[in-house]
Amino acid sequence: MRAALLLAALALPAMVLAGSPDLVAEGKRWWTESPDPANPVACATCHFDPAATRGWAASFPKWKPLPPPHARVMTLFQANAEAVARHYRLSAPRRVAAAITAYLAAHGADIPLSPGISAGQPVFPQRLQALVASVKRGRALFARRCDACHRAGEAARALTAFPRAVDGRVESLEEFVERHRGEGPPAWDSQATADLIAYLTEESR
Repeated sequence: MRAALLLAALALPAMVLAGSPDLVAEGKRWWTESPDPANPVACATCHFDPAATRGWAASFPKWKPLPPPHARVMTLFQANAEAVARHYRLSAPRRVAAAITAYLAAHGADIPLSPGISAGQPVFPQRLQALVASVKRGRALFARRCDACHRAGEAARALTAFPRAVDGRVESLEEFVERHRGEGPPAWDSQATADLIAYLTEESR
């Protein structure tokens, strides 16, 4: 009952949650199959070991070492959208990225959150410092833009409601933030949105 009330307060439909079988199955197809027959390289071509990818979702948000000047803290959905656009060469990568995000989240659903840290991977202090700075920016952004209507702890508990499928349309949390009420919300792929989600992720732990 409490979860349903929280989702209603955030304008989220209680009957449609992240991890729906259809969305996860779609994400798995995109993970294993390239959309281009002439370029059969898919995500799983390189990331073929399921054990190695189980902790990916739990490790976000984190610093992504992309070529300058694009390296920054990103959410899993933002990182997936960037990778889909670059490797699958899709001009509209968001639905595919949301489905892959749902698949990876379901794949590692039992892994505790560890933003910035991937199991079996080296830990880089500078990247963790960047994540700490992102959380601080997100806290300030939430206080400035969201706190009048939402409590951080309650909003943080709604993170697992995304990505969601509503009436055949797939929506990520990042897209929800972009379309949410308020003046000039941050773009789905912006650093500000990553900062906000980094803060809420920290609050949810």
